[in-house]
Amino acid sequence: KFHGINPSAEAFHHGFLLRFRLEHYPRRGEVTTREGSLCGLAFGHGLIRLDLMGETDQKRKAYLLRNGPEPEAWLNAFDGNGSKQLENTDLFQPFAPGMGHTLFDLMMPFVFWDGQYQKSGRVIGRPSHLFEFSPPAWASEAVPTLKKIRLALDDVYETPLRVEFFGRRGVPDKTFGLVSLKKVGETWIAKTLDFRDALTSARTRFTVTAAATDLDLGREVFTPAGLDETPKVSEELLQSIE
Repeated sequence: KFHGINPSAEAFHHGFLLRFRLEHYPRRGEVTTREGSLCGLAFGHGLIRLDLMGETDQKRKAYLLRNGPEPEAWLNAFDGNGSKQLENTDLFQPFAPGMGHTLFDLMMPFVFWDGQYQKSGRVIGRPSHLFEFSPPAWASEAVPTLKKIRLALDDVYETPLRVEFFGRRGVPDKTFGLVSLKKVGETWIAKTLDFRDALTSARTRFTVTAAATDLDLGREVFTPAGLDETPKVSEELLQSIE
């Protein structure tokens, strides 16, 4: 059972905020870093907000992600033009320029696609179950080379251990996998994820640096118009997990 909580459902006292760091390791050249935060009304809820902090040469950005069989996303680039709805092709582009991590990776909407159970086995030393998903028309139009996605699901924690994207080759074009988990309160979260692009030999590491759970977050910041506002969470509620 993969599907998230209905985005229209109420979720009180279950909100969360995760601060993260992205580190991009190209095949050649210097490592680049970006920081940001992810927040939602509850883990598994269909609405997620992504805030990417600004850098010296890049402005901050705020994204609203609505997961489902046909996911939607909005971007506020803080350029005076407000929020705009993104195209399906934008979901497969890096949300931090020059890095490999995409909005599609964050949402994982493939869990709503037609899927087939393959087998059980061990992945990164953990007992797991393997599933394969075929892209629907909207995803095939956005990325014609995408043929299937394979998911390895942890048997105990029921969390994705590895996701592989297959194109025309017999081996994955891109893979992202769980590196470590961390318990925050009563909730286990993915602390570190690695995203590897076999076509470019680049790697992007996603690391949660601090987390707060059981929050009451205003619903208004989870609307396209509300991307102008910043979710307010007291520093005292954030637990460092570095």
